[in-house]
Amino acid sequence: MNNDFLDIDLLTDYLDGKLDVKTMNRIEREALEDPFVAEALAGLSNSNRSVQSLSILQKQLAERIGEQQQHKKTAVITWQRLSIGATAAVLFVTVSIVFWMREENRRKQAVNAPVEVVIAPSKKAEGSVLMPTIGMKNYVLWLNKHNLLIGKGQAGKSVTLNFHIDSKGRPVDIHITSGLAEQYDQEAIRLIKEGPDWEAGADQSEVISLKVGF
Repeated sequence: MNNDFLDIDLLTDYLDGKLDVKTMNRIEREALEDPFVAEALAGLSNSNRSVQSLSILQKQLAERIGEQQQHKKTAVITWQRLSIGATAAVLFVTVSIVFWMREENRRKQAVNAPVEVVIAPSKKAEGSVLMPTIGMKNYVLWLNKHNLLIGKGQAGKSVTLNFHIDSKGRPVDIHITSGLAEQYDQEAIRLIKEGPDWEAGADQSEVISLKVGF
């Protein structure tokens, strides 16, 4: 038996094909003649295959771990985006509800706000006061119900108007004595013109001063 051919490095180089043809032939002849050399070659061959298989498994495992990490990162990013989107949606709905409730309360307060009516006493009929035919309370309710700008930008403010009542019980000579923006002044005039009748005034010089609230 030639101990030179039991050198592990030499046999490994043979299996890897790194030796010259002459040396490889010598190792093959020695393996045929010496069972120890043959067993050494077989053992190294199996060992190399195991190492190769292990390397492949390690590579596959590393790739699988990398994919899982990527999926995990993607899932985290997606969940974060969904969370942010859901939070924004809830915040938007909450703000909308608060805004609506505030506007609704403002509108109700404006509807329930009293309309101030001041009537100058008539010289000819002192003690008598002209009133809407449906009564002042119902007249105020009518004004608030039909006010198209109530509870809007000028909420809580009012327009003051002066007018007379003609022989047919209709407001005439309507003019603004204390106004707001043009559209609010015009809305106040419209309400008086289109509103319920008043008691017919024998003395048309009687001045009625009325505030229309918004």
